[in-house]
Amino acid sequence: MDRLTTMATFLKVVKSGNFTAAAEELSISRTLVSRHVADLEAHLGIKLLNRTTRLVSPTDAGLRYSELCQRVLGDIRSGEEQISAIKNELEGDIAVLCPIWIGSFGVSLAIGEFLSRHPGVNVKLHFEEPSANPHEFLTMGYDVCIQPNVMRDSSIMAKKIGKINHLLVASPAYIAAQGMPETVADLAHHSCLAKTTDNQWVFENGERVQLRLPAKFSSNSVFALRETCVAGLGIALLPKGIMQDTLAKGDLVQVLPDFPIAARPLYIAFPPGGDVPRRIRSFISFLGDWFKLHNVGDTAPSLRT
Repeated sequence: MDRLTTMATFLKVVKSGNFTAAAEELSISRTLVSRHVADLEAHLGIKLLNRTTRLVSPTDAGLRYSELCQRVLGDIRSGEEQISAIKNELEGDIAVLCPIWIGSFGVSLAIGEFLSRHPGVNVKLHFEEPSANPHEFLTMGYDVCIQPNVMRDSSIMAKKIGKINHLLVASPAYIAAQGMPETVADLAHHSCLAKTTDNQWVFENGERVQLRLPAKFSSNSVFALRETCVAGLGIALLPKGIMQDTLAKGDLVQVLPDFPIAARPLYIAFPPGGDVPRRIRSFISFLGDWFKLHNVGDTAPSLRT
């Protein structure tokens, strides 16, 4: 039994929900499709498909096995394309969605380097806060989405490409009026300004602060949080890279400097499965390597790096 062939046949059956349709797509007989599935079930010793006169659907085991087939076949395809890339140039368009503030961490520089290596690729980089729905960037026409939020949606994949360091800050006026917190526990008695996606702040030492909801002020924009923090509305958790000038001018001061915030991961989200074009897989891999090489976390690297 050719395992890869039978896995490909099984995956076609699951996707089409029909032996005949799978046979037509594969240009083989329905009998051979049925035999491939039967061989797999005999090999694994478990039923993979529920069969009725009208519909074929995967069992729980069949669903898990189809996911394995998709990963295995996708990895093989990806590996073969990477080898072919040695002699074949990448070509085509890549549409990227990225939060505005993450643009401060070298995304444009990274894309510039990628394009210089692959002149046949075109990138459209659009800055906008991603939707709370993790997969919405796909329906909006983007190929990938760079964002700091953990993805919990089976319709997308995510790869960690870096980390962003954060600081707790407040205005001198707020500290003068409310006092400077001395411990993490003291934050419970202060007005905390939070991103709409945040429900807790996590520190490097493992301590956590559960935020009171609704917060005094919340926003999906870190720039809005920074401005309200400067105005003295409360204590905010903000990316270090967008506060260099504000801290240097004294408009904000760091809160609890002896209790550093745990660095937050930066992800790139993309469609699942083995059908992601090679140019996009190469772009994702490049960004991961680039962010790691430049150790981006506090601010963007200079043009000379």
